Amino acid sequence: MKRSKIFLGLMSVLLASCLFSASVVPQPIKAAAYEYSEDYESLSNEEKQAYLEQQLKEVNKKLDDLSEQSKDTEEYINTLDEKIRYMKNQLTLAEEGIESSKDKIDSLEKEYESNENKIVELEASIKTLTAQTAELQKKFDDSLVKYYQRIRAMYVSGNMTVLEALLTSDDVSTLLTRLEMIRRVSQNDKSLLETLQTQGEKLMSTKDDLSSQKTSLEVTQTTLEQTQKTLTSTIDSYEEQQVEYADKKQDYESQKSEADSLLLQLQQDTKNYSEFRHQDQEELDEINRQIEEAAEKYQQQMQQSTTTTTTTEKPESGGSSGDTKPNTTKPNTTKPSSNKLSMTYPVPSQTKITTAYGSAGYVGHTGVDFACASGSKVVAAESGTVIISTDLKNSDGSYRSYGRYIVIAHDKKDSAGNYVYTLYAHNSSRVVSEGQYVKKGQLIAYSGSTGNSSGPHCHFEVRTPTASYDDCVNPTYYLP
Repeated sequence: MKRSKIFLGLMSVLLASCLFSASVVPQPIKAAAYEYSEDYESLSNEEKQAYLEQQLKEVNKKLDDLSEQSKDTEEYINTLDEKIRYMKNQLTLAEEGIESSKDKIDSLEKEYESNENKIVELEASIKTLTAQTAELQKKFDDSLVKYYQRIRAMYVSGNMTVLEALLTSDDVSTLLTRLEMIRRVSQNDKSLLETLQTQGEKLMSTKDDLSSQKTSLEVTQTTLEQTQKTLTSTIDSYEEQQVEYADKKQDYESQKSEADSLLLQLQQDTKNYSEFRHQDQEELDEINRQIEEAAEKYQQQMQQSTTTTTTTEKPESGGSSGDTKPNTTKPNTTKPSSNKLSMTYPVPSQTKITTAYGSAGYVGHTGVDFACASGSKVVAAESGTVIISTDLKNSDGSYRSYGRYIVIAHDKKDSAGNYVYTLYAHNSSRVVSEGQYVKKGQLIAYSGSTGNSSGPHCHFEVRTPTASYDDCVNPTYYLP
């Protein structure tokens, strides 16, 4: 009875474990998941810099303690990698600071040029207004002299009114003559006064404009001097930032070289080769874009193939003519029972994962590694179409990143109905081409150490629901 209870208890634990395993859903690891929390991103650049300096201070102390024991340990390399990530973020901040200073310099140079042009325009305007003012002043002075002369003449000769002209005229003809003379004199006096007033108003307006332009010139000249000082200061700061960045960059590269050297030495002892842990993000983004484009092209072909099959499908007549060409997409004619995704190990001779997905010591590792002898067979984990089979090379002809790599879009979807893609990297040679249909377990390449690799191994990735780098999931959920 007691033995039965024990058996029932064990069965309960086993069933619970199975249910838990079945409920596990593969989770993608984001490319930057190992960096910092969202709180870090919300900090200002000054706060980020202070945070990074504090972290570097702590990690340097830890490195000093570990180096007293030995540098040839996984823990030391992991800690050094942590330091390198902090340094990389410092470089990013420095790059942002340099770019900000460069933008400020460009803005100040444009402002300085604009002020210089404005000064030239103001000086030309002042010169013109000065000439106009002198001319208007002369005309006004001439009119004023004439007016003074007219007043003096009127004072000397006295004013003849209409009544005087009437009383002193001997006859009508004399009267009319005098009246006409008085009218003309009055008109001339009025015209003279109007001219004098108009010239005076114009002269005052021109003088006001001239004064305003001179004030604007003084302000612009002062602004120009301030801009010059700020520009000089910013250029000095920019140059200092560049020197500081170069020093940090050199230190960063030195630390990377040390980390790579220590990792290589450690892996040579264990033969568990993997990738060097520091790769340019821009390069990864460009490769990812190419993979996404290839996946999109494949899906479009599949949709077109499905549409064509639907519109041209006829009842079976008992036979099939022709063979499937190796470089065309295979029609979906498998039975429902065979549509279940079931992967095999990509390297049949090595089923032990030597570097795990997102494992400690390689935080952010978006696949799993199978260390194996160079030239080992690499096979398709499942049936599907090769959407990428290419070599990634530097300008000098050396391999970079994934090296010689292959990506397969599988014709069987996962349980959620999502597309599944697998990637095989660092091969010594490839034996399949883009567009080729491959069966599960079919030879696609021979393992090697091309690209960002410390030694011969196969880097294997599973991506779903898209072929994006951000949708890498743990391959162990799909492997036997």
